[in-house]
Amino acid sequence: MTKLANFLISDLSGDWSKPSIKFFRSNGSYGYILWLTIIDTNFKKKSMGIETIVTQLEKYASRRTIIDFISKGVDAGFIIKINSNKDRRKFYIEPSRVTIKEYTEWSDEFIKNVT
Repeated sequence: MTKLANFLISDLSGDWSKPSIKFFRSNGSYGYILWLTIIDTNFKKKSMGIETIVTQLEKYASRRTIIDFISKGVDAGFIIKINSNKDRRKFYIEPSRVTIKEYTEWSDEFIKNVT
């Protein structure tokens, strides 16, 4: 347990060279949860609509804050926003290649340090 605690302390307080991870972590719990949610959904090969994410994160931040954060992530190239083929008013989000790559590198390091 000490190894895990030490890794997490170092990991969370370290200077991050991975810009996507720094972006998601810079906005409290909702950024961190959004990051893990879109990564998890991507690896499960599922789609997640913006409304679903807003509903999940509303207990951590306001609707406007979450939507603004998603927009900033799209602008920064960390999130991809995709129109639904069935309903052009509906959008799905997924992580960009950069976000997936940096998550994979981070998770490999995490697993290596806690096992």
